[in-house]
Parts: sequence; structure tokens; C-alpha cells
Amino acid sequence: MKYAGSAVPQLLTGRKSALIIAYSLLPMWYWLYLFLLVSGSVLSFISIIFLLFAPTVFFAYFVTPQRFRWFLLLCSSYLFYAYWDWRYIPLLFASSLVDYLCALGMAKHKSRISRRPYLLLSLAVNLGVLFGFKYWNFVGFNINQLFGSHIELHHLLLPLGLSFYTLQTLSYTFDVYLDKIKPEKHLGYFCLYVSFFPQLVAGPIERSRSLLPQLKSLSRPTLYQFRYGLLLMLWGFFIKLVIADNLTPFINAVYFTEEVFQVWIYWLVGALVTFKVYCDFMAYSEIARGLAMLFGVKLTVNFRRPLLATHLRGFWQRWHISLTRWIGDYIQIPLLRRFPKEPSRSLVTLVTLMIIGLWHGASWNFILFGLFHGTVLVLWGPAVKSLKRLGIYSANHSNAWGRLCLALVLMFSAPMFFIVDTDVLFSVLRNMTGLSGSADLFSVFKVHGKFLMAQACIGLILLSLFSYRAEYHANDIIECVSHISSVARWLTAIGVGLVILLLGKFSSEPFIYFEF
Repeated sequence: MKYAGSAVPQLLTGRKSALIIAYSLLPMWYWLYLFLLVSGSVLSFISIIFLLFAPTVFFAYFVTPQRFRWFLLLCSSYLFYAYWDWRYIPLLFASSLVDYLCALGMAKHKSRISRRPYLLLSLAVNLGVLFGFKYWNFVGFNINQLFGSHIELHHLLLPLGLSFYTLQTLSYTFDVYLDKIKPEKHLGYFCLYVSFFPQLVAGPIERSRSLLPQLKSLSRPTLYQFRYGLLLMLWGFFIKLVIADNLTPFINAVYFTEEVFQVWIYWLVGALVTFKVYCDFMAYSEIARGLAMLFGVKLTVNFRRPLLATHLRGFWQRWHISLTRWIGDYIQIPLLRRFPKEPSRSLVTLVTLMIIGLWHGASWNFILFGLFHGTVLVLWGPAVKSLKRLGIYSANHSNAWGRLCLALVLMFSAPMFFIVDTDVLFSVLRNMTGLSGSADLFSVFKVHGKFLMAQACIGLILLSLFSYRAEYHANDIIECVSHISSVARWLTAIGVGLVILLLGKFSSEPFIYFEF
């Protein structure tokens, strides 16, 4: 299908474009914010202060000459981060400065042996800061418990986005070391690459060869980018408020209570947790992509319908794509080249998934989550071969069997990701396996949040239709809406906005991945 005006990008210029921006922003964005303001809600990434911050930055960007836009976005990014806690601004800048200088140092040497000290310095600083803030207490506490030692634990707040921007700067250092890219000589551009505020807090984890060229040639968004960006943000609001946040009360009422329910209820909640985590993180990623597009920047797609995968490996290839690619490129693939044969390959898989688990948090539940997924990945292939020999596994129905097994794996591992308290976690896992007593069949009606769950299910139906068309018809609905007539586009946007206002749960629940 050919859309009118899609052949030649139109830049937002002149009085007419300013009116388009004003009339588009006010109804589609401000109304939602004003509702949040009236309700007294604080929505983490979309906090009340963002009501003033984001539009102000956008309009300032729109009128700023091209050569100064990088500086505007850099100051805005640091201001955005400082609002959370200004004391961690030096840490963000120091992380950027270390990798900037290490990369320049590498550029002076041609051999990797000569470059290695700079790489080791970058690794020591970045991983040292990450370990100190995120993993020191976990390691120290467990050593104290095991050996009766007295390692001093700190009470420092984990810097927001530390796990994300640490990997982002390390990928730059690795690429310079491997001579895949040339080092950036402009400190300002590099600091903006590290701190670009739409993706600073929770990704996606961008590679320098993708993001830096865009930040060095910032331009006004095209009409298409402007429309697509706003619609993508609206879609993110829908996923977060209507689906993810509405599922929380029901999940908490089952997991964090002394009452024991039927086994099937725990498996149902396992499915709901999977949907919640998926929708919560995807919502942030979509809002970040939409916001970046308003500045003419295209961020990495972080999700590609992972719940429609036919096996666990396919799931991880579609889930948090920027992280799994980072782990694959810089850890898994180099290890597999060094250890190409079994059983070393299986051990590499286990180590890789445990690293992914530990990246999410310094606690045993994430280690167990990674170990469980790694074990399933190792056993998946041999198990399929055995079932085929027994005649149980049919090639004609392989996708159906694969999706069923994947669903069971995700539902069983969901508590491992969601519950930090190990006592509560093992209690829930025992209940899922039927090793504990069970309540009456209708105990589900006593669970708090069932009506909010029903509202979330309406959102899940719409998300399923959206995902189905994208998966099997290669049809991006948001792109289609971006190109249709103005009346139809407005009606669609207003319709989605009304659904958010009617079914959304406006609370102060933060995005899950803000904790990582």
C-alpha cells in the first residue's frame, strides 16, 4: 500500500509546522499528563516534572540551530538525571570520561597487546563501580553468613540506569579495542551518547556505531517521525497503564499472602507475571523510542514479540534484544570460540544465562532464574530428539509443542524473576508443584484485584491483535496510523486515550527495570 506523502520526508518547518506541533501535543500528550497531575500520580519515567520538562526540551530543540542541539540535549540529559539525585552526576560523567580517554589512548597504538592496558583500565573502573554499588552488599552479606566474617556493608542508593550505561560505555571501549570503530574525539558528543535521556534510565543499550552518528547530525524530525513518535508514546502509555499496572494487585494478593490457593491459580499468576514484566518493560522501551524520534533519533527495537517464539532460544533472541546481543557479542560468542565442543558449550550457555540473571539484580532469585533458563536451553535439544524417537514429538506440530513448553517454562520461572525474598519464592514454587496444601476451588474469588485483572485482559486482547498482525502480516499498525488521514488518526489517538483514561491504573508504580 502506498501512503500519501511517504516518498519524500517533510521537515517540520515554518508557522504551519509549529501549529501542528502545538495542536498535536496539547490533546494527545498534555491531557494525559493533566489527568495524572489532577490524580496526584507520579509515573516514574513520566513523572509530574516531565509535564514541563519534555515539551520544554522539545520546543527548545525545535528552535535551536543545528550546531547547538547536541549541547541542548546534553544539558537536558544531565538535568534529567540530576532531578533523580544530583550527587550521582559526577559518577555518570566520570564513567563517560574514563572510556573516552581509554579509547583515545587505544587509537595511539595499532597492536591489541599495546591497547590492552587501556581496555583493562576501562573494565576495572566500570565493573568496579558496578560491583561496588550493585553487588558488594550481596557478596559481603553471603560471605558474612557463610564464614562468620564482618565485611562492612554500605547503604548507598543504586545509581539509576547504572547497569545500562555501564554496558553501553563498555561496548564502545570493546569496539575501539577490536578496531571495529574509530574513537570519538569530541567529548561532548560522547557524553551525550552515554547520557541521552530517553534511553539513559532503562535502555535500550545502544551501540556507538548506531547512536553516535545520529547525535552528531541532529535535525528536526520529519512529519512522519513526529506522528510516529507521539503515537508510539501513546501506545507505551496504554501498555503500561492498562495492562502492566492493572495486573499488580492480583499478583501481589496471591504471591504475598499466607493463604494457599489451588495449584492452577499459581500457574495463572505465573502467566500474569510474564505478561506484566513484558508489558512493563516494553512500555518503557516504546515510550523511549517515541520520545527519541521527536528529536529525529532512531533507537534500537528492544522487543520483537518474544511471547510468540516457538522455543526458549527464540524467546531470548526476541526479548530485551539490546542486552542479549551485548552478552552474545562480548561474552558468549568469544567463549564459544574458545570452547567449541561439548560439554564446554553447554557450560558456556549456563554461564551466559546466569550472567543475564545476575545483571538484573544481586540476589539469589535472579541467579536461580538464569540457572533454570540455562538448564532448559541445554536440555531442550536432547529432549526434543528423545521425544521424536519415542514418537511423542511430531514435526508437523513442532511449533505448537514448542510454544506449550515455552509457556510452561516462563510461567514456572516467573516467580524467580518477580520475588526477591527466597522464603516466599520457594513457598510459591512448592505451591506450583502441588507440594503444599490447597484451598477450595473458588478461592480465586477472594483474591484482591480481580476486577483490575479483567481490565488488563481487555488490554491484552488488543495487544495480542496488534502482535498477531505484526508477526504474521508484517503490518506495523502504528506506522499505518501515522500515514492515514488526519481525521482517522485523531479518532484513533483519542480512542486509545479514552481507553487509557477509563481502564488505566493511575498510581505511582515505577517501571520494573528502573531497579536494575
